Amino acid sequence: MYRGIISLPWLHVSLLVVAVAAVFGCTTEYSMEPQPSGPVCPSQGAALGAADSIIAWYGPSQERDRWKLAQWCATVGPSVIDSLPATRYGDWLSGDSLAVVTWNVNVGGGDLEGFLRQELGLDCRTEPYRSRRLSHFVVLLQEARRLSEQVPVVPDDRNVPPRIVPDPWPGQHTDVVEIARGCGLALFYVPSMRNGIVETDGKLEDRGNAILSTLPLSDFIAIELPFEGSRKVAVAATVRSETRDSLRLLNLHFSVSSTFYRTLTTGNSTRLRQAQGMVEALAVVEAERSLDAKPSIATIAAGDANTWSDDETALRRLRSDFPGSPPSGGVITRAPFPTDHIFFKQDTEGRVELIDGSYKTTDESYGSDHQARLLWLRVLRE
Repeated sequence: MYRGIISLPWLHVSLLVVAVAAVFGCTTEYSMEPQPSGPVCPSQGAALGAADSIIAWYGPSQERDRWKLAQWCATVGPSVIDSLPATRYGDWLSGDSLAVVTWNVNVGGGDLEGFLRQELGLDCRTEPYRSRRLSHFVVLLQEARRLSEQVPVVPDDRNVPPRIVPDPWPGQHTDVVEIARGCGLALFYVPSMRNGIVETDGKLEDRGNAILSTLPLSDFIAIELPFEGSRKVAVAATVRSETRDSLRLLNLHFSVSSTFYRTLTTGNSTRLRQAQGMVEALAVVEAERSLDAKPSIATIAAGDANTWSDDETALRRLRSDFPGSPPSGGVITRAPFPTDHIFFKQDTEGRVELIDGSYKTTDESYGSDHQARLLWLRVLRE
């Protein structure tokens, strides 16, 4: 008797969840559009800088998402662009390999300098910053940590997520801007959210996505993804061979989960919504290129998709839109989940090719809670 009385409300709730999900579960499409005045947050008092004004910003057109993104954006510091590497690493010549890496560094918990040294041959402790012949590379980092006096003090901390401090703390400087500049690399960093309200050496912290490169970076893009519990910004930049535009690199980071209401009304399509929003924004970018009579460009999209299965709908969507992607193989990159992935789409002329057998996962996590994924490609000779 008592079991029936207790379970009946839960049965009603379960049926309600199923019914609502059945009605709204397919509500995943998103309308993405350029943000002509920059990101959605200038009116909220965010500490925007010169870099933000040269970034092509895209985001959802839905007012609810724009409002939430603006609240979160108002708590972070400005973006950072160092378009040219401080060290002369040489040109990317036709036939030369280029390594592409994606790694979630766990808000500074990963030993980035050790990773660069061991996996890519870049020793930032020596001149000219190399321990052996260095192939060009681009590293896409998620959860990169930045300390800055330009991160604003905000009176309302409701949109400031708790500070993440890796355990054990590596006891080394982990500011992504300092590391990139100390290694002489080009850098594109866009914060997604604050990292708590605690100061370190008189500076506040934010965290987000970063692109580090031995090659010059250009054509900077930031895509504010549909809001799913926290602000996520996918960032992209282009590298060139010695002749012309060669490869766009898009750094993504999807949400683990959304709010209860969002989950209830969308059938828990969190990552699918963000994947579709990102793909639609890229379609807008390509449409703008075609208006300028520019050909399509080869694109790598990579990052932490926070997927629990290798067969999630979001991954199937991305593999469909990036048909040249290497097979994932269900490789575990954050136990026990296959969270990190690299996708590839060829340009219309087929000038960029993936090097067979080069897609791999690092054996070490270098202090992060994720292992990195790498592949190599090359620009074909004319």
